[in-house]
Amino acid sequence: MSLDRDESLDLSAARTVRLAGRDFYVLPLSLRQIIAMADHVPKLSGITAENLSGERLMPVCEVVWDGLRRAHPKLTKDEFLDLPITMAELVAAVPVVIEQAGGKKVSADTGEGQPHRASAMGTPA
Repeated sequence: MSLDRDESLDLSAARTVRLAGRDFYVLPLSLRQIIAMADHVPKLSGITAENLSGERLMPVCEVVWDGLRRAHPKLTKDEFLDLPITMAELVAAVPVVIEQAGGKKVSADTGEGQPHRASAMGTPA
């Protein structure tokens, strides 16, 4: 399994997310990554670990996997999907990926915020 990060990357702007009991890096996303996940972001509105369903789970997985790809380029989607990642870990990783894409920071006191809306990606709502 290719879980190692790319050692040549500057991690000064990276954030970490905890998935499958280990830390992964999320670097600021490239425009290509933002485009790849843009169609999934609107489907994330109001998702929590408690209301996650199969239909809502794949967009969450796509966004998180896209967020990991710069720092972990050898991690395939199949390997990612085979990791024992909890739903709570997935939901917690989404705001980090959105922020690294240039979206708005999630309010720590509410646990909700703008990152799940179109305006969080820098476009008018």
